[in-house]
Order: sequence, then structure tokens, then C-alpha cells
Amino acid sequence: MPNTVHQDYAIVFADIVDSTRMYESLGDNRAKQLITELENEISRVVKLTGGDVVEVIGDEVMSRYDNANDAATGACRIQERVDVYSKKSGMPMSARIGLHFGSVIIEDGRMYGDSVNVAARMASIAQAQQIITTEQVVQNLSDENRQLVRRFDKVKVKGKQERMIIYDLLWRKEDVTFMHTSPLTQSHTAKMLVLKYVDKIYRLPPTQGSIRIGRDSSNELVVSTTAASRTHAVIEFNRGKYVLSDISTNGTYVKTQNQQSLYLRRETIPLLGDGKIGVGEKVSTDNQHIIIYEFQEG
Repeated sequence: MPNTVHQDYAIVFADIVDSTRMYESLGDNRAKQLITELENEISRVVKLTGGDVVEVIGDEVMSRYDNANDAATGACRIQERVDVYSKKSGMPMSARIGLHFGSVIIEDGRMYGDSVNVAARMASIAQAQQIITTEQVVQNLSDENRQLVRRFDKVKVKGKQERMIIYDLLWRKEDVTFMHTSPLTQSHTAKMLVLKYVDKIYRLPPTQGSIRIGRDSSNELVVSTTAASRTHAVIEFNRGKYVLSDISTNGTYVKTQNQQSLYLRRETIPLLGDGKIGVGEKVSTDNQHIIIYEFQEG
């Protein structure tokens, strides 16, 4: 008869990004070697930070911690270790991490339940080099660790009636410094959002409401790239913040002024500070259809 236990844990999913591409470009043996070595490095970090590795499947390491603080520390240390390993191996490698706290079922060493599913969903939302976590984790963090999180979005999670508030857990010191020193992280109620595309400038004051971006001429900001959908994205002023919502086929790329890269697909994020938007294509020097956004005094 299986040994079944119900207990609260912080669950961490660490996924190695673009493993499929590595197998295609490097071949099975070399890709497997690199991914296995990195998974071993991640597992060692989990143990050193007080966690237990539950499973290693494919390109994913699943672990559990007794409390949210150790899990948050572990997630940050994992990202640091992945960054070091990437530089050491000479192969660009990164991880995306999801973190949640809640009740789980433990049966014969494996974990089951809604909390496990939510943690996995957080990992799927995260981008490379990002840690996404939930309100349940933030509520159980110390005051010091709570300074490392910023509200990121509200998302629909399978099986949940209400949208969940999710957070970005900042693991780089420069990101934390930026968040706490930049006045742009405060409400932009008195500021105007300015969008620059090719040789045109679009202004969105808080009183205007919204601006639609897309390939069709009916949009307020028309982009002439085939990567864009007819109506690709919407920016609106909502509850003291300018919010970007992707409603496209190819997704929307955002690069913030502290060089954090985000990818949205049918998702929403607040625009904080200045940055660049790629409509259906990554933000790069080769992309001629970048939208620059910045805030100016109204």
C-alpha cells in the first residue's frame, strides 16, 4: 500500500531553455552531456540551499523546500549557477524557474496536486533567466526577501476561477538596485507614455485610455511588418500604470532599460521605465520595426 502524506511545501521547477535547439545544433551526445551536467549543478544547489530534488525529467529539475524563504534563495542561486556554467562551458545556456507554495500530496517520494501544477505553470510563464512566483510565496517571505519581488502580471491558470497575481523574483543585484532606486518604478499617473516608431511619435496621456498597435490601418499605431497581426497589441492606462497586452499570433517582445527580455503571448505586463517593443519579432539591431517607449512629464 502506498505511503501517502499531505504537507505544505514550496515547489520549484527549473527548466533548461532551448534544449531542443541544442540537440539539433550539437548532436545528441554533446547536448545530453551539457544538459546532464547542468542538471547536476542545479541539483547540488538545491541541496546546498536546504531543498530536496524530487525528480529530474528531460530538461527539468523539480525540487521542494520546507519554507518559501529557502526556496526563493535556492531559485536565485540556481540562476546564478546556470549563468556561471554557461560561461564556463562556452555554450549559451539558461533556465526559467517557477515557484509556488502550497499543500501537496507525497506518495512514494513523488509529489502531486494543484500546487505542483501551479508551480509548473509559473515555470512555463517565465522567460530565460527569469523566476516567476505567486502571491502565496510572497506572503510567506521575510521582509528582506520580499524586497526582491515585484508584481509582474495577473494570469489565468487552468483550474482557477480567478486570475492569479504573479511576481518576478529578481536574482541579479543590478535588477534589485534598479527597482529600488529608479523613480520610474513608481506610479506614472503624472507622466505621459511616448512611443517612437520609425519617424513617427505617438503620445498616450493617462486620460486617453488606450492605443492599438498592429498592421491594419485601423490601429492608432500602424506597423509595417508582416510579423505583426492585423491588431497585434494594446497599451492602456489602468489603475495608475500603463499596461501592454499582447493579442497576436506571433507574440510581443519587450526589452526593458535594465536589459531584461520578456516574451508575451496573449499575456499582459505593466511597462516600467523606458524600453523597446518588438512586434512579432525579437528586439535586435536587425529589427527595423522596433517601437521605443519612454515616459515624459505630462
